[in-house]
Amino acid sequence: MIRFENVGVTYDGAAGPTVRGVDFEVPEGELVLLVGPSGVGKSTVLGAVSGLVPHFTGGTLSGRVTVAGRDTRTHKPRELADVVGTVGQDPLAHFVTDTVEDELAYGMESLGLAPAVMRRRVEETLDLLGLAGLRDRPIATLSGGQRQRVAIGSVLTPHPRVLVLDEPTSALDPAAAEEVLAVLQRLVHDLGTTVLMAEHRLERVVQYADRVVLLPAPGEAPVVGAPAEVMAASPVYPPVVALGRLADWTPLPLTVRDARRRAAPLRDRLAGGGAARPPPPPPRAARPAPLPR
Repeated sequence: MIRFENVGVTYDGAAGPTVRGVDFEVPEGELVLLVGPSGVGKSTVLGAVSGLVPHFTGGTLSGRVTVAGRDTRTHKPRELADVVGTVGQDPLAHFVTDTVEDELAYGMESLGLAPAVMRRRVEETLDLLGLAGLRDRPIATLSGGQRQRVAIGSVLTPHPRVLVLDEPTSALDPAAAEEVLAVLQRLVHDLGTTVLMAEHRLERVVQYADRVVLLPAPGEAPVVGAPAEVMAASPVYPPVVALGRLADWTPLPLTVRDARRRAAPLRDRLAGGGAARPPPPPPRAARPAPLPR
């Protein structure tokens, strides 16, 4: 569905390419997680899928990016809007209308869809994302998780085959993040939507990924593989993976549940193979030397 072929991006005035040697494929109906330290070009890679890079950001793109067979070098973002939906880090910056229902309809109006089609798709999206009770609510009154769901819904109504998200849960509390991730799981598993997502809070999302693409450092070629395999070499990883590394577990755990299942042997090893021994008594304090007379 998404194909990067030896892609590099160099912005005007930069000393070197922001990304280079990017070569991987995102199959249809998979959730692929893009990870790496800050500043390695994750947003640039995401922008290349929708055509924002380089058509709006400027710079030079080498190699080739295709989405559903369309070359992003020759198709501008508007010509990809029916295939790719993009949600940025800040949903408030994404909105152009005042109410939930109007926001869901806006993208279809831009594409010139018939009113009957728009009405049906708005209703489908309201039900899919659990937003039916919020249809008339002003967007400014919504919670963070609700706003993010509306942002996702607004790019879903044109029925894109690909969804690109840049840190969709980083600004959300755990409960709101779970709402958004549940929506993404539904899109992938029930509708077959292809999702490419960058996320800083890996402990929230890595267990849902079908595969992970790691950008190790600026300008370095990506590492692609199964989540546990990539986490073993990644410079960024969630706390549960750090525990697995310390315990030398293979494959690495991706969730607390995975770690708990393996914790019994570790507890026995730390306790010396049996019941925990009482700590040794503290050493006696040295008696101070007598003061000279």
